Order: sequence, then structure tokens, then C-alpha cells
Amino acid sequence: MAARTRPDGPPTEPDRLAAWALSRIAAAAAEDAHVNAVIDLDRPARATEPNLGGRFHAHPLGRTTSRHQVPRLRFHLEGISSQRLRDEDSEEPWAALLDPARLIRGIGAVNEARWRGPWLELGLIPHPMFASPTDPWLPPGAQSLTVQLDPATGFLHSATLLDDLGPVATARVVELDLLQVSDPNPAGTVLARMARTLLEPARLTALIHIDADPCDDLFLAPLPSARSWTVSCDSARLTVTGDYEPDRTSPAAARLAELLAPARIVSHLARVTAASPNSVSATVRPFRTFPFSAWAPDETLTCRFTVDPTTGVLLHAEATAEHRLLLRHTVTALGPEQPDQPAG
Repeated sequence: MAARTRPDGPPTEPDRLAAWALSRIAAAAAEDAHVNAVIDLDRPARATEPNLGGRFHAHPLGRTTSRHQVPRLRFHLEGISSQRLRDEDSEEPWAALLDPARLIRGIGAVNEARWRGPWLELGLIPHPMFASPTDPWLPPGAQSLTVQLDPATGFLHSATLLDDLGPVATARVVELDLLQVSDPNPAGTVLARMARTLLEPARLTALIHIDADPCDDLFLAPLPSARSWTVSCDSARLTVTGDYEPDRTSPAAARLAELLAPARIVSHLARVTAASPNSVSATVRPFRTFPFSAWAPDETLTCRFTVDPTTGVLLHAEATAEHRLLLRHTVTALGPEQPDQPAG
């Protein structure tokens, strides 16, 4: 049977809507749509400047002072390619509506998922460490981002950034004309499965064979989280968590964490093609801002991932540069977490 190229239609169970929405957004990252669009950007006047960069101290949307703020901008876009947006990792404030996969890496939680007419509305909470301080829509210091997803296209109909005082900015698609849509890409199924690991707490045991990667810094242990694994690496036993501090965790340990919770990798991929029903090959978006992915840190790399469709874990991951192997991990055993054995 051929692999499905997109998630099935939206589920009827409300508690599955959030995971399905992430699947649809991720699947769109393997598609290319050419569109004409009109997008409005509203920025209400504020008495004080919002500081939404969290501990990174950056300001979104290029705000200066409310005195010089333009309250509404209208963008008339012609022949925009969603693939081109990924290739360039465009910083335009409207880009996230036509390329919402970039938001996945900064999501800490989804606090609601419900229908608003034809749109699936999500309340996104930024992750304090993985949200980019320069992201105009999901900076780490924001209270939330409310988005409305168009299930048919995988685009966002609207996005509203909020802080403790209320709306900071709202973008809305007021006109959309689909000029051309590429044939469905089976790689979308793999990206969709990777993205759902963001919302699937799990405790697993894995045995991982590392062909290429320095292992001497693996014992710089990340902080605990709701998602953890016991990993055996060259007979050394350690605990790895799905979340880590990107500015303090060693790259080797971060790669293990991303191997077992690969959702955020999706945001860093540009051109994605299917290698098999459960495998993809991908280029990397231009490296512009921290935090980057430990598996896709540089645009000169080509990445290959094989996903376990049951758990979403990457069973195989590698990165090459000009056909030279730099990184390769393979999961040789995967199962439920084993309890610690009492000392003998």
C-alpha cells in the first residue's frame, strides 16, 4: 500500500484535534503552493514596548516606539511560493501564515484546539528555551499565540500574538488565490509523524548505535522533562530527555534528545523528498538564528531520517556534507522504559 501523503481528515474527537493540526502543518512543509494573497497586519498602539524575548531579550516585529508605529499594514503578494519561503526562511511578518511549519520548533504546549467556523483554532504557548527570540509570532516571552488553521491548505488564516496586556499584533489573510499546488509529496506523512511527538509524552528505552558523532560529551546531562528515555550508547547508560537547554547542552546529547523527540527538526528543513514510505531526505533552511537544530544546524548539510510510525522516534538519522558523512545514529532496539534494577 502506498503511504498517505497527508493526514486523514480532521478527527471528530476534540482531544485529537491539536495533534492533527500539527500533522497538517508539518505535512504542508513537504508541499509547494503558489498563491496570490492579501494579508493585513494590525499592531495596536501600546503605552509601553512589549519585551517578549524572554531571557534572550529580543523584540519581535521590529517595533520601535508606539509614537512611530504604523498601526496597519497591507501586503499584496503575487506568485508567492511556499517552497521559496522555506528555501529563504523569509523574515517577512506575513511569512508564517504561508509557512507555519517554522512555528513548530517554538511551541511549548497547545492549550486549546477548537473549531471557529471553517478554521481550526489553536492556542500555542511558546517554549521558554526553544522559541526563537527573533520570531515575530512566537517569541519565548509571549503569553500565547492564537492561530486559525485552514485544513485544506495547511496555511494559517490568522495569527494573534498576545502578552499580559492583550494583543501585540494580528495578521490575517483577507484574500487567497491558489494558482498552483504541487502534487502531494509522500514525505508529508513522515514530517507529520515527527511533528506529533511534540504532544506525545512517552517513556522509552532505546539502544543506539552511533557510527559518526563524538560521544565523549554525552554525559553533560540535560534537565528532566515529562518525556525521557534510558539510552545505551557503547555500553554507557544515561538518561536523555526530549527537552534540553539549547545554549547549555552538548551537541551530542542534543542529537540524542532530538532523535527521540524529532518534532522540532521539522521547522529547520527546507526541501524534503521521500526516500521510502517512512524515510525522507532534506536540505536545511538557512541558519539565521538561535536556537538551531542539533541534527540540522547548517544549510550546507543534507539530512536523512527514518521514522518509526508507531512512536515517531527516528530509527535512523544522518547528516552529510558534499557526500561526506558527518553524523549517523541508528536505533537498534526500542521498547518501553525498564525500571531501574536494585543494587545487588
